[in-house]
Amino acid sequence: MQEVAASYLSEDNLREAHLRLGVLSAGHAITHMPGAALPLIYPLLMKSMGFGYVDLGTMLTITRVIGGLLQGAGGFLTKYMSGRNIIAYENIGVGLGIGLCGFVHNYAELTTVVALGQVAASPHHPVASSMLSKWFSRERRGVAQATHFAVANIATVVSPLIATALIPLIGWRNTLYGLSLPAFAVAVLLFMCLPPEMVAAPQSKRGAVRSRDGFFSPLKNPRVRRLIVTASVTAGGKGLGILQTFLPLFLLNQMHFSKGFTGILFTLFTVTSVVGPVLAGRLSDKLNRSKVLSFWLFGAASLGICLAFMAAFNVWLLAVLLVTFGIFVYGYSPIEQTLVSDITSQAEHANTYSLFFGITYGASALWPLVLSLVVERLGFTPFFLVVAASYVVGGLIYVTGNWSAPTASNTGTQTM
Repeated sequence: MQEVAASYLSEDNLREAHLRLGVLSAGHAITHMPGAALPLIYPLLMKSMGFGYVDLGTMLTITRVIGGLLQGAGGFLTKYMSGRNIIAYENIGVGLGIGLCGFVHNYAELTTVVALGQVAASPHHPVASSMLSKWFSRERRGVAQATHFAVANIATVVSPLIATALIPLIGWRNTLYGLSLPAFAVAVLLFMCLPPEMVAAPQSKRGAVRSRDGFFSPLKNPRVRRLIVTASVTAGGKGLGILQTFLPLFLLNQMHFSKGFTGILFTLFTVTSVVGPVLAGRLSDKLNRSKVLSFWLFGAASLGICLAFMAAFNVWLLAVLLVTFGIFVYGYSPIEQTLVSDITSQAEHANTYSLFFGITYGASALWPLVLSLVVERLGFTPFFLVVAASYVVGGLIYVTGNWSAPTASNTGTQTM
């Protein structure tokens, strides 16, 4: 078979590649809004609806399992729909999910609506990551993934600020109605600014059966299997989904801070979700990616242990710990995602990303339940120690493993 070099938009028209990256990242920001705003509303709902930590952990586990497993469908969707259309319709669905949360009156309704939001958002990571790996060469891919992550985390920073300001003024229901509106505007922007190009080759009826086998073929690569398992372990300490959910509860119920001061500290923590990925992404493009990833995880583990034992010493020390902890916590995940495209060929990216996100998000959905049980029975100090242990295990695997890419992946070649 003849191999030809893959052509990347970032090498042919960098300005256009950056434009697409910006618009796609705005779509990513919409998917982050529920996860950023709802943790400030959960404490209110826990009191008014009468559910506890384990109930919250169960809800998060159920919704994350559903959303996580459905991410595996992203690879299939790319064979029938353009990446642009998938992401645009996803934003519409997320907007509806945020708005519907304002109508809930009990725990069952809340769980159902949050699950629907997870279903709507589920295609984004595999589809968008495949689009980025198609547009950006390996030498620019780390920064592109980090930018995609960092721009999205602007919503992670802004959403709690908006929620903190609006909830006392108009109530949590009207706040959610208002937060749903940007999703529809960004969907229009996606339709206008991105081309309706296919991420994967269109699926023919003749190849349908064969494609089912091909979908799982990346799992034959031992590096892919090792990366998926390791990312499932490190998911126990992700900033999004884990720490963003439990940190406000820690500040309110363990540290006994006011709601306003909790919002300020929480915002300081989430601001680092913009800085951390950019720093990590730039270093990973210039240095050995797996070694940078290990450094970020070991740094997060050290700071997690400091939080476990030193958070109550001084409020200024706590603020410094939260900021530095956030830089490391938010920085490692984009590097893991970039490794996916480094260790596979471009033709396998759509399927590999679908498997990576589907399996890791499905498996890691158990983490909220495990950690809620830890908090319920042992408190927040063991919570931070368990999170730190997940970082240490992941860091050891990344620093000792062989993550070199196949020749075709290194050069960006495709088989014809």
